[in-house]
Amino acid sequence: MNNNSFLQILLEDDSGNKRKLADLKGKRIVLYFYPKDDTPGCTVEAQNFRDLTPEFNEHNTIILGVSKDNVDSHSRFKSKYCLPFNLLSDINGELVEAFGVWVEKNMYGKKSMGIERSTFIINEAGEVIKSWKKVSVNDHAKEVLEYIKSL
Repeated sequence: MNNNSFLQILLEDDSGNKRKLADLKGKRIVLYFYPKDDTPGCTVEAQNFRDLTPEFNEHNTIILGVSKDNVDSHSRFKSKYCLPFNLLSDINGELVEAFGVWVEKNMYGKKSMGIERSTFIINEAGEVIKSWKKVSVNDHAKEVLEYIKSL
């Protein structure tokens, strides 16, 4: 990612509102990409970010989850787990491609394309300042929060 063109990508959130990251300049963003709504690892990750949201908010930081699920799926997932942050629907894969997280996966010998669980920190100026790839959900949200606190 050599430029900030990703800031202009327009996606729908879990309520069907069109959003772009450029509209959030002035705040830090935790942008986390996950494979699929309401699956075990993705649910744990979302709940961990949910539980730490007040602390992220104290540090001028908002959380956004991104997957290729549709708006209805995101809405159900958000409601079921009382997620206090928005989930962005990237059905066409524009943002996942821009961040390089649409990759070939190998599960039980079967190759397929999917989202590599990844997290990016975007600063107030709209620049990516930190990334985690191939994330393990255990303690990841805490690790991200500790990084935010160190800024």
